[in-house]
Amino acid sequence: MEYSKDGPFKEPVVRCDSCNRLLLLTKLKEMGACICGSRKVKNVRGFDDVEKAKMIEWGIDPDFVALFEPIDDRGIA
Repeated sequence: MEYSKDGPFKEPVVRCDSCNRLLLLTKLKEMGACICGSRKVKNVRGFDDVEKAKMIEWGIDPDFVALFEPIDDRGIA
C-alpha cells in the first residue's frame, strides 16, 4: 500500500495541529509553517466535502482521497 503508517511518509496533505487547516505538504515545506504560524502538523484522519473538493482541485492522488471513503460493510458477519 502506497500510503501506510508502516512505510515512509508519503501523504500529500497534512492538517495543522493548531488551526486544523488542511495543508499541502509541498506548500508546508516551502513556507516552513502554516499561515497561522504553527509548525506542528498531524496526519489527516478525515475531511469534509469542502476539503475533499479542495484536494481534488489541488490534484491530490485519487487513491489517497479514496482511503477516506466509507466502505460497504454489508454481508460482513
